Amino acid sequence: MTIAFIGNPSVGKSVFFSRLTGVGVEVSNYPGTTVALKKGIVKARGKTIEIVDLPGIYSLGVTNEDEKVTKQFLIEERPDIVINVVDASRLERNLYLTLQLLELDIPMVIALNQVDLAADLGILVDTDELSELLGLPVVPTVATWGVGLDEVMLVALDEQNKTQEHHRVRYSQWIQQALSNLDYTFPNIPPIVKMAALLNDAEFVELYCMPPEANALLSSGRRLRQNLEIEQRISVPDTVARDLYGEAGYIVDRVVSRFEPKKNIRERIDAILTSPNFGIAVLISALLITFLLVFRVGGFLETWIVNEIFEPHVILPAEAATSGMSPVLKNLIVYSLRGVEAGFAIAIPYIAVFYAILSIFEDSGYLTRAAFLLDNLTHKLGLHGRAVIPLVLGFGCNVPAIMAVHSLGTRREKRIASILISLIPCSARTVIILGLVGTFVGFWPAVSIYVLEIVIITGVGLILGKSLPGQRSGFIMEMTPLRKPELKSTLRKTWMKSREFLYIAFPLLLVGSAFLGVADALGLLSIFQDFVEPISVGLLGLPAFAATALVFGILRKEMALQILAVLAGTANFAAVMTPLQMYQFAVITTIYMPCVATIAVLRHELGTKDTALIVIFTILLALGVGILIRIFGPYFL
Repeated sequence: MTIAFIGNPSVGKSVFFSRLTGVGVEVSNYPGTTVALKKGIVKARGKTIEIVDLPGIYSLGVTNEDEKVTKQFLIEERPDIVINVVDASRLERNLYLTLQLLELDIPMVIALNQVDLAADLGILVDTDELSELLGLPVVPTVATWGVGLDEVMLVALDEQNKTQEHHRVRYSQWIQQALSNLDYTFPNIPPIVKMAALLNDAEFVELYCMPPEANALLSSGRRLRQNLEIEQRISVPDTVARDLYGEAGYIVDRVVSRFEPKKNIRERIDAILTSPNFGIAVLISALLITFLLVFRVGGFLETWIVNEIFEPHVILPAEAATSGMSPVLKNLIVYSLRGVEAGFAIAIPYIAVFYAILSIFEDSGYLTRAAFLLDNLTHKLGLHGRAVIPLVLGFGCNVPAIMAVHSLGTRREKRIASILISLIPCSARTVIILGLVGTFVGFWPAVSIYVLEIVIITGVGLILGKSLPGQRSGFIMEMTPLRKPELKSTLRKTWMKSREFLYIAFPLLLVGSAFLGVADALGLLSIFQDFVEPISVGLLGLPAFAATALVFGILRKEMALQILAVLAGTANFAAVMTPLQMYQFAVITTIYMPCVATIAVLRHELGTKDTALIVIFTILLALGVGILIRIFGPYFL
């Protein structure tokens, strides 16, 4: 038995899912897509039930990949029950999706969530009346406190195999007439498929119908749509949307009663957070604090994990134990362990801290306000306001920042954000900038690298925003009410996201580390150094050993500096490199291909092809910038 949870973003759907399934969750991409579905197993009344958490969407449209995957799952997988999680404080907006789901004729239960928040806002919903109007059970819930969860599941089990008389939307005259024409020609096709044909939603129609019938239906739908738009001068999509909202408004008028809520401090705080002046100041402060916490706490934990746990208790004993082995076997073991060290040093410190903060922002409702404030700015980069969080937190660690692009609406936005994040100097690159340029060249030259990076990122973003093909979606984000985050929910989300990284990145980290170790033992890195010498020495003017250090930086960026010291035979880089070479090396390290862990999550989010293109682009960009620094650098350093 399969139960699918579906609803708008930020309605508490994932809280339902995590409370029911705990931490035993499988996260996998829907076949052929980069959209992740969460699945878990629960037992009730002696039955084993698979719970599926579908992406948060606003409609069954074609605006973004999340909507497409949700439709595909509902049609192809046909779950036994759909639990539609609806926000009681935003009922009219949520019912738009509900009315579309009803036309699929899948047994459904409404979980009317956040009834406590709705009451605080002066909103009371008559669940019995709503149930009667929609033709299905409605259960009031407060997911954050676990209220009503068991009842929702038990009611859902009771509804299995029942025939529900779902409410039907009363569309306007011209839409009804067009649907009647399709009924005459295609009598055996469900009404929702005919509506999809009228809206020219080819994917939806092709999921239901075989190719000959689908083509005929789409052709008829397009003809009727064109006739309506020419003869009646109406936009079919706009008319359908208006009818859906009108129906939702009619239902809300029947079931909702309002009263004057008590004045509370939440409204005053909300006014400050969304203010163009104070709101921006608060946002900048929040982002700086977030970056500081991720950088400081993550850096402290990373140092503790590396220096107190792995180096004395794992790496050094392993090096001693393998001292008599063949170089290939020794490097295979030691480098693999260093890959494990890199994984734990990234996953535990930076990702856990990042997702704890992100969960607080999300659960409190602040994330939507940050997106709202910065929407105009990020639009110029081809993105939306919600992209600001992963972009800023890329300065802490690129890995969780790339994982956070999943929340963006379209694949185009995900690609742009991922490319820009790959160029952001993370904390590991900061080690190189400060440890090399800041220490041996000067403070302001180190600061200038950050300025240069921001200029490059802005330039690349502007170019991609104007030239990258793909769907441009409008910015629609529900301004969720402010609320107090729950500690258990924050910890649960933090664990699930951190565990997801461990599953994704660890295998590639191990393989990549082992490969570098074997290549080093076999002398392949020396061959590589000789092969790229015309570029590293001839074009860039770097010492020959710098190319090998850059290869090791692929495993962990700060390792480039560590290996550079080993190969140079000294940590006093001023003795073996000029200020220009040190500056050049630091800039190239911050731009050229991402580390192995970042590559792993890039591949997970975007696929192999896009990841390979990003790697090639960053290498060529680093090479071009490095050459320009060699030419013009002497005038400034």
